[in-house]
Amino acid sequence: MSVVMPVYNAEKYLKPAIDSIINQSYPELDIVIVNDGSTDNSKNIIKSYQDPRIRYFENAQNSGIVVTRNRGLEEARGDYIAVMDSDDLATPDRMKIQVEFLENNLEYGMCGSYFKTINGQDKILKTVNFPTNDKDARSYLIVHNCFCHSTVMIRGELAKQLKYDLRYDVVEDYELWYRISKVAKIINLPVYTTFYRVHGNNVSTTKNKHMFILLDKINSNVLDDLKILYTRDELSLHSNLLIYNFSFFKDKGKLDELEKWMVRFFHEIEKNPNFSEVVVYKILIKKWIVVCTKSKDFKKLFFNKLLFKHPSLYLNILVKKIRGKN
Repeated sequence: MSVVMPVYNAEKYLKPAIDSIINQSYPELDIVIVNDGSTDNSKNIIKSYQDPRIRYFENAQNSGIVVTRNRGLEEARGDYIAVMDSDDLATPDRMKIQVEFLENNLEYGMCGSYFKTINGQDKILKTVNFPTNDKDARSYLIVHNCFCHSTVMIRGELAKQLKYDLRYDVVEDYELWYRISKVAKIINLPVYTTFYRVHGNNVSTTKNKHMFILLDKINSNVLDDLKILYTRDELSLHSNLLIYNFSFFKDKGKLDELEKWMVRFFHEIEKNPNFSEVVVYKILIKKWIVVCTKSKDFKKLFFNKLLFKHPSLYLNILVKKIRGKN
């Protein structure tokens, strides 16, 4: 199996990341490292390794993360491809666990796992548990990414066929997972295989406006695939809810419009046997509660049509939010 690691000016965390791969309990690794024109000491760090399993590639110039990820997929030789970012850490048995799962479950195209977030000093910040069955994962994925990139392993043939879409830089992983979910089963294994590093240089924290435009396009694609009719205004309501943009809903009447949209959206999902309406409800109600609270429309928290769809579940989520536990 192959491990693909794109690298760009990653000297600060690169060595621990590589070490976590070469020290895997699964020995038969093809380690593909693609340097995207780094100007720091990244190349020297990679070249310092004598491990014959490491194959080093360089882009002729800085080409961006999506091009670099795709080159890694192209160079990979394994039946399975694990993706790994250059600042994260894999637990020693990650590859072994995931290879065994995919070998024994041929209907699955990819698997992720639980993970723990860490800071720049390797301190654990929190643990994250995403859905651990196909239906729940696909249901979650239509409204929110539920796979940590550095936990994912994909069947090699499928990864090479679909690849990352150049048009979706910054959210290229989410967009790929969604396309995979349409052609194969997906799952998160209920085991912690990865330490995901959170720091100021994460792409997802520096390009929010660009990210929204791309997420809005993904949301449009999802609604089209679900055959849910929507106006441009309804898509805007939907997308702004999904990113917790409470300022958007301060305009008079926006929360009323959002409530109507969410009622219809839940109804459409409920009619579709391929998805779990309850899973989607839980995710969106958490966002609804935050948006109402931040918009200071506290009346909407208790007087709305969403509450009566799953009253006990709604109130349970609300109480946890109030107590700061969710």
